[in-house]
Amino acid sequence: MDYKKIYTENYFNGRGSFFYLLGYGNFQKPYFNNLFRPIKPYLREIKQGRVLDIGCAYGFMLQKFPDSFEKFGVDISEHAIKEAKKRLPKATLRVAGAEVPLPFPENFFDIVICNDVIEHTQNPRIVLENVKRVLKRGGVLYLNTPNLNWLRKNLFVFADNKEHHISLLPHKILFNLLTEVGFKTLDHYTYTGITIFFFTKFHSNLGYEQAFICKKP
Repeated sequence: MDYKKIYTENYFNGRGSFFYLLGYGNFQKPYFNNLFRPIKPYLREIKQGRVLDIGCAYGFMLQKFPDSFEKFGVDISEHAIKEAKKRLPKATLRVAGAEVPLPFPENFFDIVICNDVIEHTQNPRIVLENVKRVLKRGGVLYLNTPNLNWLRKNLFVFADNKEHHISLLPHKILFNLLTEVGFKTLDHYTYTGITIFFFTKFHSNLGYEQAFICKKP
């Protein structure tokens, strides 16, 4: 699978995806506000350090971290990294994939963000192992991805195909996979929606999206 041919400018501007309509267009601000909110309580303990956003796209999530953090981002898209550099000129931003060793030392980051990434990859386990290698002991992983429940299977087939979601996982399976790789899950939930219209969180399998906040022991 040639990721670089898929995740071009057309993917990010909505011609080849729903990105623009649901997150990068008119709803960009509420979308990323809602996405960032769950990690904010953990910034009371980790007040400074290094944060890495895997699949950083245009840098909207990194932009929300306070200036006390040294910001890093990787994305497979050269177009996305070019746009992110305009927004975050002081950040370290590189074109890189998530299924190869990340271009950073072991035990380097205090926080790693991995939002809407693993569903696009052929081997989510390798992605999680790569994350664990660069995360410090006690560091936090914040991960979002679609939840393969009944709603997802029956209502989102067209959207998931258009978005190239090739590795959708049920909530329980992903929980177990994170444990097998060596993460300790601090919080996990499913949810529906994340735009301005609605954001409903469940500690059950009801939501068609899912999130995990984990620590590297």
